[in-house]
Amino acid sequence: MKVYIVIMKKNLTVLFTEFDETVSIQLDDSQSPKTVKAILENLPVEVNIHKWGRELYTDNTQIAIQEENARAEVNLLDVAYWPEGGALCLFYGPTPISKDGDKILPYSPVNVVGRILFDGNNIIDRVKDTTKVVIKQQEQ
Repeated sequence: MKVYIVIMKKNLTVLFTEFDETVSIQLDDSQSPKTVKAILENLPVEVNIHKWGRELYTDNTQIAIQEENARAEVNLLDVAYWPEGGALCLFYGPTPISKDGDKILPYSPVNVVGRILFDGNNIIDRVKDTTKVVIKQQEQ
């Protein structure tokens, strides 16, 4: 008997209202399906986003889910949910606690939920400290 695993992928837009620019991300439920489901059920999310090294993370959101296959190290351009802070995180590179320049370490373990698909404007370099974002499903 063959078993098929269906991986759901959904494209989202992160609108940086201060700059009127967007970043495209793709959610992928292969690593954290319950977390992806919780994110989709709570869209749109309007929240402040902050810069921490080469990471952008939101204020606490209405999304509430525990660790699910949580990781203490992530890859470049990963998108994750941070259970401890109730926040969404976009990883553009090392954080202040990354000791080795190649390793990207979140503050505490995160549930990886997707990838940054397109950021032609290097938004990470334009966010000084805090700005408002709206995260929503991409319009077809």
